[in-house]
Amino acid sequence: MKRSEIALVAVLGATIVCACSVIWVNLKGWGLSGKPAVTSETTTAMVQSSATASTSATETEDLSGPLTDELALEGFENYLHFKIKNLDEIIDERKKPCTWGIASSDKNEIMIMFKSNTGSLLRYHINRKTGKTYVTSYSVEYNNYFRTKETLNIRDYLDRKPTPTPYAIKPSDNTTAETAAKPKVKVSNAVSKTAVVGGAKLPYKIPKVTITGKNTDAVNKKMKSQLGKYNLKGDNARGITYSYHVSDKLISILVHISDNDSTTVDTYKVYNIAVSTGKTVGDSTAVKLAGSSTKKFYAKVKATYKKFGGGSGAPSAFAKKAKKQNLKRVSYKYLVPYVSKNGHLCFIGYVSYYGGAEKGYRVFDATSKKLLA
Repeated sequence: MKRSEIALVAVLGATIVCACSVIWVNLKGWGLSGKPAVTSETTTAMVQSSATASTSATETEDLSGPLTDELALEGFENYLHFKIKNLDEIIDERKKPCTWGIASSDKNEIMIMFKSNTGSLLRYHINRKTGKTYVTSYSVEYNNYFRTKETLNIRDYLDRKPTPTPYAIKPSDNTTAETAAKPKVKVSNAVSKTAVVGGAKLPYKIPKVTITGKNTDAVNKKMKSQLGKYNLKGDNARGITYSYHVSDKLISILVHISDNDSTTVDTYKVYNIAVSTGKTVGDSTAVKLAGSSTKKFYAKVKATYKKFGGGSGAPSAFAKKAKKQNLKRVSYKYLVPYVSKNGHLCFIGYVSYYGGAEKGYRVFDATSKKLLA
């Protein structure tokens, strides 16, 4: 039981001004690292300002056939002019230039890499036949590219009189890279059967987690191994159910291992998993990813223990003794935090009750200060 802030912004929105210089750079080699190796010599050699070009690609090429790399670049620059009204003035100023160029090209797709003056990286994936284009944005935190809401048709920008089409980005979209980079998380059943415990049928479900772009094999193997030791029938048979909560940063799973035998105490296990890595995290990290801090969490635990006393029905003298013992156990050594399905910060705590005569792990809601189990 036991994020670098995404500093990316979606450029090219209707309200965004970007300081650019017209530099077409061969960007092959710009990978997931987000650290393009473009030397000053390379940049100088590859400068090709369309403002000084004597003949545009649209004047010499067939616009009805598949797009050439040159046409795609010309359409992309026209798109920049459409989105950034004073682009020519900004280009002349040459402040913190942004760059763009062909990152890859095959028979089906042309991909243009765009780097803004803020360092944001966007890939424009252009269908060579239709011109339809979608955009992916680089996330530093997840070290990967994720699709944004921005779409357009590059053919609409080849005549230098760009007109928005149904495929063009809408000013109201204002897509941010943080939204685009949000991975999809799914918690489902790795195992779903029925256990027979003491003649009673109990659900037997073991969870698994999937996160887009992340390998969760290790955590799924861990859960299946630890929970799979309980049988469906026989002396070691147990029922297994779970609940979970998913936030942008943390997946928190509480597993309840039940026994139909009244003499056996039910068992609980917690799996806290970072969305950014797909791996389990320690208690203090889980609390941080849940939006709190160890100091605040401990304060909530103390308040919960004070209210709990020695448990329901305990005489006042016994309750006082149990409370004193429990307040000495406000430490991760005795606590396992998790987030409940309703979003409350909760914990499993090792406590004394009924005057300290009985000890064991109990489940508490640190937000409402209630005993849950």
